[in-house]
Amino acid sequence: MAIRNRVVPHPARLEVENRAALDGIFRNDAYRDALGAELEEWAGGWARVRYDVPSRHANFNGGLHGGAVFSVADAAFGVASNSWGRIAVALTMDAHFLAAPRIGEVLLAESQERSRTRRTASHLVEVTGAGGRQIASVHAMVHRTGRWHLGEEAWSQEWREAH
Repeated sequence: MAIRNRVVPHPARLEVENRAALDGIFRNDAYRDALGAELEEWAGGWARVRYDVPSRHANFNGGLHGGAVFSVADAAFGVASNSWGRIAVALTMDAHFLAAPRIGEVLLAESQERSRTRRTASHLVEVTGAGGRQIASVHAMVHRTGRWHLGEEAWSQEWREAH
C-alpha cells in the first residue's frame, strides 16, 4: 500500500527533543550533498528529501542510474530512522523500482516509520516523480542502538524511555 493512502500523522505534530541540534547533524551529510539531494523537512519518524535528477547521474541507457534512486531513498530513511535521537543503522532495504525517472525530473523521497520497538524500526520509503508518478517503493528496517546522537545526557530520561 502506498504511503499516500495511509492515515499518517502530520509531521509537524511529531515534535522531537533537541530538534535544532539534530537538524544540524542531518543537514551535514556529505554523501547526500555530493549526490545533489536536499533534505527538505523532517519530524519524528518521517523525512522528505528532494532530488533534481542531473545528467551526470545517467546510466548507459540514458536514464537515471538505479543506485541514485536507492541513495535518495536511503537519505530519507536515514534521517527518519534517526529522528528520535537514538542512533539507528540500516539492517535491510528492499527496493522495488517501478518506473524510470527522467533526467531533469524532480524526485521526492519520503520515509515514514511504520513500526518501532526499542531495538528495531520499519519504514516505508516512497520515491515519486513528476505528478506523483511512483518511481520506487522501499521497505527498510533499522537496528536502533543503545547510543544517542549528542550523547545520552542530552536527552531526558522520559524521552529515552519513550523513544
